[in-house]
Amino acid sequence: MRIRLAALAAALLGFAAVPVVSAPSAVAAPATAKVYVMPVTASGHAAPGFRVHAQHLGFGISCDYKNPSPGAVSPNIEECSPSAAYAIACWKAAAPGKVLCLRNPRGHKLDKVKRAGKFANTPIAKPRDRAPLLIVLTDGSRCMIRDGGAWGQPKGHPNLYGAYSCDKYGAAWLRAKGSHSDPHNGVDESSPTWRIRVGEKNVVWRNIATAYFVATAA
Repeated sequence: MRIRLAALAAALLGFAAVPVVSAPSAVAAPATAKVYVMPVTASGHAAPGFRVHAQHLGFGISCDYKNPSPGAVSPNIEECSPSAAYAIACWKAAAPGKVLCLRNPRGHKLDKVKRAGKFANTPIAKPRDRAPLLIVLTDGSRCMIRDGGAWGQPKGHPNLYGAYSCDKYGAAWLRAKGSHSDPHNGVDESSPTWRIRVGEKNVVWRNIATAYFVATAA
């Protein structure tokens, strides 16, 4: 009866009766997907699906200091030095005096590199120090974790320091002031959708679609 009266009133006023539709609720951004890549077995061999490439740097990299890879969720995965070698995630290889290093978590290649000294028994990094080795933003751009080197700072942001190298935005940043710095290498994990600051001229927050970590294969 009320609908008929509303239609009649609309007709008398010269308007068509239009049903009321409630506004759609805001859709939350999808949660960041975590991918755990397992390229090396506990015995120091390449896991199935991964190929080994012998790399000759002309020097041995050092893995004798307990310096866990920030992206590792298993023990004994080392970030070896020097930083120029980008040995960001390395396992002790079955071959004597060698390590197997994964530089690109989205690839299937392991670099077998000469090791200088022993390979330290290394724990997992502390929770606040853990960070993905690679992040893919929701627009498809990719950022690889930084391993040392001299980086500039974005203009007007003296407390931001380079955390990731990005193919679209140039860099992603972590905030550090005094002795305090952002956890997780600048990745904000405070909600299911992780995010990070990116950009060199204009620094903005961008959501992270996928975060890549490494583990030891069973």
